[in-house]
Amino acid sequence: MTEKGYVKRVFPGNNTPAGFFSYYDYIIPKEATRVFVIKGAPGVGKSTFMTSIARDMVESGYDVEIHHCSSDNNSIDGVVFPAIGVGIIDGTFPHVVDPKVPGAVDEIVWLGEFWDEEAVRSKKEEILQAQKAADSVFRRAYRFLKAAQIVYEDLESVYVEAMDFGKANMIAAKIIEENFGTTTISPKPGFLRRLFASAITPDGMVNYLNTIVVPCKKRYVITGNPGTGKSVLLEKVAKAALERGFFVEAYFCPLHPEKVEHVIVPELKLALTKSIEPHTYVPGQTDIIVDMNECLDDDVIEKHYQYIVRAREEFGRLFDSAIYYIGQAKQYHDAVERCYAPNMDFGGIERLRKKILEKILGYAREAERTES
Repeated sequence: MTEKGYVKRVFPGNNTPAGFFSYYDYIIPKEATRVFVIKGAPGVGKSTFMTSIARDMVESGYDVEIHHCSSDNNSIDGVVFPAIGVGIIDGTFPHVVDPKVPGAVDEIVWLGEFWDEEAVRSKKEEILQAQKAADSVFRRAYRFLKAAQIVYEDLESVYVEAMDFGKANMIAAKIIEENFGTTTISPKPGFLRRLFASAITPDGMVNYLNTIVVPCKKRYVITGNPGTGKSVLLEKVAKAALERGFFVEAYFCPLHPEKVEHVIVPELKLALTKSIEPHTYVPGQTDIIVDMNECLDDDVIEKHYQYIVRAREEFGRLFDSAIYYIGQAKQYHDAVERCYAPNMDFGGIERLRKKILEKILGYAREAERTES
């Protein structure tokens, strides 16, 4: 019996205070063997199409990366089969993807050929109204996220005031020495892949950290209050790994897309992950805990205690409101899906799915022959 492949789950895009933010360019390497770009409206079966192929590939023993949708975490935006350099990507709004190397690498899969055009046209006004309403509540959600971000940054300022950054620098230096001390600087820098491990979704903050972190044998869990230098530590470790030529995966914060939340160095099976609300990771028995609160001056924290309590409450209220409106947007998106789904030839889509699966398995067999 073939051993099943491993499933890793990530987010390529996110709802952020600046709107929808995408790291779609990092889903699959530019030197990919084949990229299938799926085009079609909501409700035409894009997510089911990709999920079914991913399931078949896992059953065949291939590891799979599943890229979830932040606006509906039960749907997916892409699947990647790393061992054979093949991926399938949803190329529709808001993450429009067009072929970069048509034919040679990229191939469009157009599901629009399977809908009843006349029936869909009869739903035109309904579709337009639902799309307009979804856009409106998304903008409202992003405004609440922006307000939450501002409060969070102000909360961070209290802890920054209390920080001993010299001590924080020593902690970072110790971790770098432990993991890279015997590795020389490389003449060729490594590559940084950017993704999200968690997302702000209609179901709240959702993460699949276990699928990313658990396969690593050495894991650091960085804890501490906002502003205690956790992201700075992670950035220093990522820089050290890149300087030594390692491939690095960095996972960023949905609330601050420029801040690193987690760093993975696959070649070393090394993981460093932040654990802080609203994206927590439960440490295992062998995980190394690094508590950045040890760098804080307790007297400064005590002085600002009442403000800290109030700021946390205010952040929670604003963040929950943003989640509510993202949920409202999903309801309008679901309404658009209901305009398309009853008018689709899903039998035709299934036949196309099987053809694409056979193509992918063909690339897999070709890769195996090349290796042998």
